[in-house]
Amino acid sequence: ACAPKNIGHAGLTVVIIRRDLITERTAQATCPGVLNWRTTCESGGMWNTPPTFNIYTTGKVMDWMIAEGGIDEMESRAIRKSNAVMDVVDESGGFYNTPCQVKADRSRMNVPFDVCGGDEKATEAFLIGAYELNMVGFRTKTPFGYGKYLRASFYTGTNVEQADTLAAYMRQFQAEYQENI
Repeated sequence: ACAPKNIGHAGLTVVIIRRDLITERTAQATCPGVLNWRTTCESGGMWNTPPTFNIYTTGKVMDWMIAEGGIDEMESRAIRKSNAVMDVVDESGGFYNTPCQVKADRSRMNVPFDVCGGDEKATEAFLIGAYELNMVGFRTKTPFGYGKYLRASFYTGTNVEQADTLAAYMRQFQAEYQENI
């Protein structure tokens, strides 16, 4: 569940497993040792050299999350962050669009949206304006090139104020762009 973006570094995997799957079952012979949770458990997690820096930094993030109010607070923040931007999209009268029309299906971490139906001139103007405000990373290249959708990511380290700043910029950009058309 996005461990590298929400609680630690790339290369980290957090596994939550039912105890009976470790104590009462045996892994298939084709299962790699590193994925055999019984072996990992019986060795105290030392069957394979653990990524100690990743574990250390994840512990720091977990301590911070607990100090901030725990998982309930992180969920509340995630909802507030994604809603801040999705509300702008929904209220834009079609200036911004999202492929995620069903609100219950929308991600709390990634908010995809386009500008003027993916119009390249409008999108470039949006990205330049965002860059000038130190907001970057909206356009990601896929193996298929750039698509029409931009993406705002609101992982754990992004605060509510940053999402609100993006929402305010989106409203301002829409007003100014439509005024100059």
